[in-house]
Amino acid sequence: MKNLKIFSLFIALGLVVSTNVNAQTSSNVTVAAEVVTALTVNTTQNISLGTIQAGLASTIAAGASDNVTSEANLGVTTTSGNVTIAGNPSAAVTVDFSNAILTEFTTPATEFAFTTIAYSPELDGGAGLFASGATINLDGSGDASIQLGGTLAAPSAGSFSTANGGNGSPITVTVTYQ
Repeated sequence: MKNLKIFSLFIALGLVVSTNVNAQTSSNVTVAAEVVTALTVNTTQNISLGTIQAGLASTIAAGASDNVTSEANLGVTTTSGNVTIAGNPSAAVTVDFSNAILTEFTTPATEFAFTTIAYSPELDGGAGLFASGATINLDGSGDASIQLGGTLAAPSAGSFSTANGGNGSPITVTVTYQ
């Protein structure tokens, strides 16, 4: 009987000790998010160099405020490109843009490179020309405007566009929040 009491005591102690060994702890992880307005980019004007002379490079300024770019070999009726951006008021955004490839509507299509330049009055640090990857700040309403121009490599005679197919590609403007 004595052995049974001692054995029962050990079992009881074992249960008490095992409950303390399995004690649990916990921690809370908080979750936070800054929710911003979706960015939109809209083309409001395409680039037109007009009727130009073959064999000479053609350069169009990035809008009327681009007082740096020297224009050359342009037609009578020309337009620089323009895109608008909308997003969070006063937000900083990165603007990336590509160069374009103009093709002739023939097979195989003749291709000419168009090197893009950009101008924005909202450029961080003051208005002016900027390279792809630059930071601009949206205004207090969440808006910005980017004017586009550039240089077309000396083309041969023909009718060239980014919309003619083949390897032609337009200027793509991509905007992301910083």
